[in-house]
Amino acid sequence: MPESDRLFIATLAEDFGWLERHALKRPDRAEGAVPLRFAAALVRNAAGPTLAGEPPTPLHIAVVGGAGTGKSTVANLLVGSSIAEANPQAGYTRHPVAYRHASTPAWQPSDGVLGPLTRMAQPGPSNIDEDVYQIRPVPADAGLLDRFIVWDCPDMTTWAAAGYAPRLLEVAGLADVIVYVASDERYNDAAPTRYLKLFLDAGKPIVVVLTKMKPDQSEPLIAHFKKEVLGHLPRGRVTVLAVPFLTAEELEDPATRATRYRIPLINQFAVLGEDAGLLRRQSAGVAAKHLRQHSDALLSVARDDVAALEDWRRLVERGRSEFLDRYRREYLTGAKFHRFDEALVKLVEMLDFPGVGKFLSSALFVVRTPYRLVKGLLGNMFGTPAVASIPEQPVLEDGFQAWSDQIRATALTAEKQHELWARVAQAFESDFGKQMHEHFRTGMAAFQGSQRAEIDATARAIYEDLEQSPGTLNALRGSKFALDVAAIAGTVAMGGTPVQDLVLVPLAAGISHQLVEWLGAGYVELQKEKARTRQQELIARHIADPLASWLTQWPATGGTEFERLQLALNRIPPSLDRLVEALQP
Repeated sequence: MPESDRLFIATLAEDFGWLERHALKRPDRAEGAVPLRFAAALVRNAAGPTLAGEPPTPLHIAVVGGAGTGKSTVANLLVGSSIAEANPQAGYTRHPVAYRHASTPAWQPSDGVLGPLTRMAQPGPSNIDEDVYQIRPVPADAGLLDRFIVWDCPDMTTWAAAGYAPRLLEVAGLADVIVYVASDERYNDAAPTRYLKLFLDAGKPIVVVLTKMKPDQSEPLIAHFKKEVLGHLPRGRVTVLAVPFLTAEELEDPATRATRYRIPLINQFAVLGEDAGLLRRQSAGVAAKHLRQHSDALLSVARDDVAALEDWRRLVERGRSEFLDRYRREYLTGAKFHRFDEALVKLVEMLDFPGVGKFLSSALFVVRTPYRLVKGLLGNMFGTPAVASIPEQPVLEDGFQAWSDQIRATALTAEKQHELWARVAQAFESDFGKQMHEHFRTGMAAFQGSQRAEIDATARAIYEDLEQSPGTLNALRGSKFALDVAAIAGTVAMGGTPVQDLVLVPLAAGISHQLVEWLGAGYVELQKEKARTRQQELIARHIADPLASWLTQWPATGGTEFERLQLALNRIPPSLDRLVEALQP
């Protein structure tokens, strides 16, 4: 297998393994650990070797079932020898034991296969309760073992990825065929039936062996099992056989004395294993599709964590929006931008003719003097006093503090609901608040530098655009002068006494100039509004967005469980897509 594929398989299996361990830490999510352990086993034990192009033989048979159902007896029937330790003690087999033909080379799993299980160097009893497996040679000439290895697995006592259940799941992921053993009195126990459903979902071929009934009850029990158990499970490749009570002699020598039950059982594997390569490829391909199809269910063990992360993101975004809204409402709406007023004065001055034209402008300035004096007097008497706006820095500081206080209050309220909020509340007791403020101050420095440049550039553009367009500027000058002359000439032409002309001519000149100022003020006010919009964007770019981004990522940084969780959740779906594509025929 190329190193990239090997790393890919190992990473995907480890992501499932991490989610399994994560689920086991939460009592309300522990049941989700079983499918995750099985998913990891399917990846490393079925998909991995197939992707690597390893030889399909030997094929693997996993004998599984509930406590006291007779798994070891069925294992002996398969291998043709009483080598498996049949023991009336429930849960006696606590680690997987494999049986191979003595004359064939010992099976050596490739890197990563069977994951956390290590092979026992020396044979030992089946009740050793450790993460190990052992392989025992079978001396008898049992034809099944020329292509198969038979695994006698621990009991399916509970639906929990603890104790020796993970060892069972590891071998089930490796198995090309599963023999599901159920006894007469315990054929519908809850935990074994859930495992059976899990294996059927994964597309494993199943041979069900019902045991411990009287011979005349075999057919009725098979029919009842198909209806009451299989009838409620996913459809799959399932065969149901019966092995009634065996005599002591049959148990002692199953190869020759229990042939009436052994041969039908052996025949199932002759058919299933006729094309070993096809069986192995199908098993791996169906397993990969199963994992992709059920990926949402597999990842659901983290749904509380995902929900908490989403709540955190929403809280951060709400704080960001309120921060920007407060800045707009308390500062930008009333901001005067005096730099723009200076630009308006310069703009109006530019509309006067230069050179000789200055004498005409000066004359008009003198003519408008009475109008300016009256306008100033009326403005002082009836004008609305300017309302001092709140300084920008305090508005931003107060907005940031409100954002920080909102996060802290929410964390303190919800710290018992999820560990994320507990971590945030605890972080405020150390340096989290200081870190937030440092990010704010960094953003403020960047904003203030950009703000000065932005306002100066926008204000200068009001008159610099005209300076760079002499034709347009001269046309505006001419229009303004023509308006002044027309106003004055029209007033004189209307006729009147000299005294009336002394009053009306300055008034007409003042009104024409006021009209120009209004037009200029309207243009400048439009530029002010654009400047407000750009300044809001600057606040977002330099302060609100970077701070929100840092806050959003904070729970999933620094080597926390949330960081590892986010990594697994992001990697697993595309990895499963890649696995399905790689295993397509």
